[in-house]
Amino acid sequence: MSERERKAVVKVTRGLHSLVYRFDPAYALGLSVPPVACVEAASEGLFLVSAPGEEFGVLAEPGKGLVVLAEQDGTLHLTIRAGEENGSLQAALELTRIEAPRLSVAAPAGRQRAPLASGATEFLIRAHVSLRGDLSAARGEWLCGPALPGRVEGLEIRGVGADCPVEYQVATGGRTGGWSNWIAAGTYAGSRGKALPLIGLRLRLTDAAPADLVLRGEALFLGGSPVSRSGREVEFTGPTPLDPLVGLKLDMALGSQDARATGLLGQQDNRPGNRLRVFRRDTPEIGAA
Repeated sequence: MSERERKAVVKVTRGLHSLVYRFDPAYALGLSVPPVACVEAASEGLFLVSAPGEEFGVLAEPGKGLVVLAEQDGTLHLTIRAGEENGSLQAALELTRIEAPRLSVAAPAGRQRAPLASGATEFLIRAHVSLRGDLSAARGEWLCGPALPGRVEGLEIRGVGADCPVEYQVATGGRTGGWSNWIAAGTYAGSRGKALPLIGLRLRLTDAAPADLVLRGEALFLGGSPVSRSGREVEFTGPTPLDPLVGLKLDMALGSQDARATGLLGQQDNRPGNRLRVFRRDTPEIGAA
């Protein structure tokens, strides 16, 4: 092998992948001419798809890429050739499996779930939680909540297999805070990554929901105990106007069944002996002056 080229072998697992020639600041600034990467051979069961107009199996410069279809595990054999006399042979190639990102869910599979009430719609709640990203929970299950509270910055209620007859409003603090307009299910309400947690939530069933159907939910706010609400329209707020929402559980039920099951639920007890307090100590930044 000459000094103008080098060989490389890339292992590929069964599936669909992209092979991309990553950018390098040295090449982007014109400090050096980038080498050319060529796929010289592929093991049995591996197939390449190059972009239209591109030479097959060749990544001529940073930013170029191709698709690798692997019907079984195998290898790609590449040759890296210098782009000029005594040029660099440094090329960063990235092989990535092509698949949709998997969302974190609030409960494991195989759990026992309450049966769906007659006329109700299956739905899930997706929320952005501070420091934890996007989480999802099925109806009747806690999103965050007492076991693992987290500051909810925004949420979306989305029907599964059918439209969900629910509308909601969210309230945020700060100078630009307040209650949002009523938002239809399937639309995100709130913010992401702006340190603006929700401090209130209102939900209501639309006219499309059967007349005997009600919402039944529980919410946890920082500094309070879980509060339950039920009805065609419900509202959740914390013990004080600034306490953030750190947990939510929501379901649909028949009005008669809900009345028997909940009794006097819906009354929030914020006496000191019944309050949950969570304290966090800020960690100083390393290297701060």
